[in-house]
Amino acid sequence: MGKSAKTWLRMGISLGLLLVLLLFFVDLKQAWRALVEARWEFLLLLLAAFTLDRWLMSYKWRLLLVSQGFQAGHGEALKAYYLATFAGCFLPSTLGADAVRVGIFTRPGRPSEAVAASIFLERALGFVAAALAAIIGLVLLAGITTELPPDFFWWSFAFLAVACLAVGLSFSAWAGRLHASAAARWREKNRFLAWFLDFVAAYHAYRHKRGVLLWFVFLSFIEQGAPIIFNWLTARALNLDLSLLQAAAVTPVVFFLARLPVSFSSFGVLEGLYVAFFRLVGIGATSAFLIGFIINLGSMISALPAVPMYLTRGMRSAAADPPESGSS
Repeated sequence: MGKSAKTWLRMGISLGLLLVLLLFFVDLKQAWRALVEARWEFLLLLLAAFTLDRWLMSYKWRLLLVSQGFQAGHGEALKAYYLATFAGCFLPSTLGADAVRVGIFTRPGRPSEAVAASIFLERALGFVAAALAAIIGLVLLAGITTELPPDFFWWSFAFLAVACLAVGLSFSAWAGRLHASAAARWREKNRFLAWFLDFVAAYHAYRHKRGVLLWFVFLSFIEQGAPIIFNWLTARALNLDLSLLQAAAVTPVVFFLARLPVSFSSFGVLEGLYVAFFRLVGIGATSAFLIGFIINLGSMISALPAVPMYLTRGMRSAAADPPESGSS
């Protein structure tokens, strides 16, 4: 299936899910009244929170690149993040957005395999942090409601254990010996294999940066709190009684499950998960749908600064900029 067909399929899934939710779960009159009475100052704070979160994500990614000696300015990394995030709304999966980031950020002295390795590591450690946050959220949720299926705990522990094991093995001496053996045997076979082996070498080199990796994981775990703030601010905007504790219990689980890239920018999937899980803390279906929809819409709106970047200099705008002073 081509990229265009996948995009249309994801849009169709999103529209279908949204239609089902609107027809069977949402009270449209109640939703309209909630939007009319919304407190817009909290929605502006929501956009500010999205912006700060995007800055933190770009800072973390730049941290990985700089630790390996590659020049990368703060502004340059942030531009690349904005462009890739906006493009990712229309691409078939998160891999598409990551590929855009690789294309934007690659240039002489900063090879594509090194950029790709930093993004892969960013995703892997981010998954570990998200799984840990989901487990903590489930513990909090178990103290609030008795309706939580116990299987959720086991699945979350399994995902966390597998993720930690995979990351640990990827940095082991055994993985290094396996790469060296494969490089000696396959490097000259074709260009893709040579690129892949260089990618693995760039990734495996991070095993010497334990301090950076620990700091990155800590920041990634802190970042899991950003969606909690998003939901709390949105609930305040809609005049809903949602405490930070309730938001902390539900949000990490919802966002962990919403990682499955089956819809257009998670529209439909995220709202459905909100309806299913926020009822556990006393939020009705209409209100839960609105929170999820506003979060999705806010994420897209917060990426709009990428539009003038793209219109003025295209997707290569970030890569075309010279390194900033003090960027290494």
